[in-house]
Amino acid sequence: MIAPAIVRPSPLAAHAACDWFAEVIAGERRALEQLERGVPASVAAAVERIAAQERPLTCVGVGKSGLVAAKVAATFSSLGTPAFFLNAAEAAHGDLGAVQEGNVVLLFSNSGTTEEICRILPLLRARECILIGVVGQTDSPLGRAVDHLIPAMIEREADHIGMAPTASTTLQMAIGDGLAVAASRARAFTREDFLRHHPAGLLGRQMIPVRTLMRTGAALPTVLPSASVAELLAVMSGRRMGAACVVDHANRLLGLVVDGDIRRHFQARHDVYDTQAHALMQRAPQVIDIGATLGDAILMLRERGGGGLLVLPVTDSEGQLHGMLHAHDILNG
Repeated sequence: MIAPAIVRPSPLAAHAACDWFAEVIAGERRALEQLERGVPASVAAAVERIAAQERPLTCVGVGKSGLVAAKVAATFSSLGTPAFFLNAAEAAHGDLGAVQEGNVVLLFSNSGTTEEICRILPLLRARECILIGVVGQTDSPLGRAVDHLIPAMIEREADHIGMAPTASTTLQMAIGDGLAVAASRARAFTREDFLRHHPAGLLGRQMIPVRTLMRTGAALPTVLPSASVAELLAVMSGRRMGAACVVDHANRLLGLVVDGDIRRHFQARHDVYDTQAHALMQRAPQVIDIGATLGDAILMLRERGGGGLLVLPVTDSEGQLHGMLHAHDILNG
């Protein structure tokens, strides 16, 4: 068997690759800019229909538009609008049974003449489904059949021969994402709702309550305001958090001392023997509420850019100290 010849790009083609790449991005961007300049009024009605429904949204397509429909269905579901993908080619072979009477159906087609979709239109109509079409050719069988038409027109595809689904599918995807986010906002879907939909991985871990991760009891480094530097160092070394919370006799947080505060005190040549914790402490340290989640703690860490935020005292609304989080607890929680 003769091995196929290896085709190596010419130096000219290799040099031009970045230009070819940029041309595609520019072509797809033009399609998005054209839509942004004139968002059709039908979008508002489509979002209202989708947000108001109680049954899962049906996203329909075939071929490349089918891949878009599948992704859009997943995005809807992630953002609080239950949705599923229906392959138009399989719908006529039994899968149409998943579509109930009165369902909202979102159909994707660039040409608007896709045979598999046009074949099931009368069946969807018979079930009194609400049809929303994301269609490239508006004056087409699909464009004329839907209740709410969202034009997805492009000047040309972004590839060099103007035929491969590139700009058209990018535009379809953007429209689908726009509908999903708008419907989610109409449903008052929150960040906490989103995290509950993603129990696995980092997203799921962000829902872990801070109270389950914080260090408490004997592991919690605390001192009274009158504690000496020697006492501070002993507590900080023993608890291995590089910090200590300064509390009163009622366990209310008064301040925080980190090892850097003590080093700076030494470097300033202050008298360390007579210094007490209240003279070293940060009087308004950043804290996190006892009802917060790991996601809230991560957000705090990111907002500070990791700039020195290694510990977070955990308090309640009355300023009572309940525990402390270390950066390791936040990142490895």
